[in-house]
Amino acid sequence: MSQELIGDLIPYFQHWKDLPHQRAAIQQLWEAVPASLKKTDSAWVQAWRAAGKQEEPRTKTNPIQVRYFSQRDSSTEHSLRMCFSSSCAMLLEALKPGTLVGPNGDDAYLGRVLRYGDTTEATSQVKALQSYGVEAHLVRNATWKTIENQIDRGIPVPIGILHKGPVGAPTGGGHWICAIGYDQDSIVVHDPFGDLDLTSGLYVNNWGVRLRYSRKNLGPRWMVEGAATGWAIVAEA
Repeated sequence: MSQELIGDLIPYFQHWKDLPHQRAAIQQLWEAVPASLKKTDSAWVQAWRAAGKQEEPRTKTNPIQVRYFSQRDSSTEHSLRMCFSSSCAMLLEALKPGTLVGPNGDDAYLGRVLRYGDTTEATSQVKALQSYGVEAHLVRNATWKTIENQIDRGIPVPIGILHKGPVGAPTGGGHWICAIGYDQDSIVVHDPFGDLDLTSGLYVNNWGVRLRYSRKNLGPRWMVEGAATGWAIVAEA
């Protein structure tokens, strides 16, 4: 009578309770394993250890815990025009913590962006994020719901605004900030340039961490052409 072959070891280990007879069986199995498979660099050992390197599920909060990067402290010549890169660097670091090392991690991200084009170009930002394994794209019809849905998924949202001039007639070449949370009246943001007085269009200080920008005054600066016209970088977790 032929003996039936074991097709899968997993069911056996699912019943592991560290009992004496189980230990004895594992010892017999180990003694039968070829020496080549007992080496620390063997494929199965590396596959087993890889489990510890996988990203742990992020705890979803509102606001999201997002590392802040200030564009002002950049050691590059782009410090006054790298708000887009600093905001996307915050997005990258939120999705892949530890990717950008050091207090000026956004400088490292900027270096990657410049491989694909200028720091002000959306295509350069998207390609840079993709090079780090983040699927992202630019949308030009974003709404408050766009931000809320992303925040609920634990994903920050870089958004483009007009930051100069009075709120009733905003101007400027554009500025990027990173939305990290929301409530009924406000959007919580990391602003890489500092704390913006949304009414006047003037910065009141250099510290832009976890600011609550009112929807009333942020809306005209973000959805400049009317409802559902906001610019945003939307990423997948």
